[in-house]
Parts: sequence; C-alpha cells; structure tokens
Amino acid sequence: MSDTTVDCIELRVTVPQDAWPVLEPLCWLLSPNGLQTEDAGTWGAADVPAGHTRVVLFVAPAEATKAAAALQAELAAVGVSAEVAAREVLRQDWNRVWKQHYRPLALGRRLRVEPAWLQEPEAPGVLRIVIDPGMAFGTGTHETTQLAMIALEAWADGRDTTGVRMLDVGTGSGILAILAVKLGCASAIGTENDDVALPSARDNVVLNGVQDRVEMQLLPDPALLAPETFALVVANIISAVLVPMRDALV
Repeated sequence: MSDTTVDCIELRVTVPQDAWPVLEPLCWLLSPNGLQTEDAGTWGAADVPAGHTRVVLFVAPAEATKAAAALQAELAAVGVSAEVAAREVLRQDWNRVWKQHYRPLALGRRLRVEPAWLQEPEAPGVLRIVIDPGMAFGTGTHETTQLAMIALEAWADGRDTTGVRMLDVGTGSGILAILAVKLGCASAIGTENDDVALPSARDNVVLNGVQDRVEMQLLPDPALLAPETFALVVANIISAVLVPMRDALV
C-alpha cells in the first residue's frame, strides 16, 4: 500500500479499566491530537470485555513503530498483558464521513442540538441550538458538552438571567455561549486559543441569530479580561489546561 494513501496509523489495545488511568498520560503524549476510549457500553464496542477499556491512538505513519513499542513497554512495566494492534487509516473526506452520523440531539428538558445541514422545524417548548462545528470541538455529542448544557439549563431554570454576563473559556464551536444567551443571559464572551476554531464559533453565532449578544475572542489567557467580571463562567476543557488558569478564572 502506498504511503501517500495513509492518513495515520491507528494503535489499539484493550486493558483492564483500573490500568487505564496509569496508561493515559503516555497515550496522550503519543496521540496528542486526540484518542478514543471504548468499553462494553459504548455503541459499536460490544466486543470489549466487561471491566476493560479499549484505547485507540492515532499517530503519524513515521512514528507508529516507535509509539507502539513505547506503549508495549509501558504495558509490561505496569504488569498488563496485552498486545498493541496497528491498522492503517486511509485518507478520506472526514468532514463528509462524520456528517453522515450526526443527527439532531435532544438534551435536558427542552434543548435540541441540530447540525446546520439537518435542521428540524420549530417546535413549542424546544430550545434549538444550530451547530456547524467545522474544525472546532463542541458538536453536542461529547458527554462533557452534554453535561455542561444540561447544567446550564438547570442553572437558568427559575432564575432571573436578564442581567447576567457569561464567559465561556475554550468556547470551541461556541455552543455553550450561544446556549447561555438563548437561556436569557444578557450577553456572552467566548474565548479560544485556537485560531482555527474561532471562525467556526463566529459562524455558529450568526447561524443562531445571537451575534448582537455573543462575542468571540482569540484569547489564550482569561486573565487578560481583567478587571471585567462575569456572573457565570463555564470552561469545558481538560484539566491540564484548566488547572493552570484556575486563579484567573476565580
């Protein structure tokens, strides 16, 4: 197979669930752009034994042999007997492929997240968020995004939000900032340190008709917003990024 057709190498290993936290730091080092974990309850992963986690890493072809060896060595070091399997992932139009599986999603009491290319009619009592994520995180399908959205809805229920100014740190697709103003907040700022993601967030603001109340900023450190304060702050980002900015957020 020609290397020109290979997008990346997928490394897979199935380990006991209690071993995964020990292996996770190395896996993120080997696959910094993202990895996948599955258990027996994951859709399409019924073959994963109960009490185990299947970990899928994505590495550059030139780094695959070294990465697989490093992972195998770490497994041996922690006393886990498992084999690392490698598979070539061919280049394709990933944007088109994932859109085939992205459908409107109902959350909480009245929230509905819709892909921009598959919008549903307005419905009484339904709060619609239209998202075209592009290269940004925040389609609404990830568990942390869903939990954050449900928490925002619960926070807003029965509360006077008309004067609330909201800050969404690491806004991604802008989904949480958009939701905040649709729940009645006066305004929201979404900050992002990824200049690739920001255009998607700004497009989604327009898609949802909230451009008069939501502002998107390329801002690596929320401390730069001082002395401005916000009554509501959300930060749906990983702890390695979140903890160092804790004091600035507080």
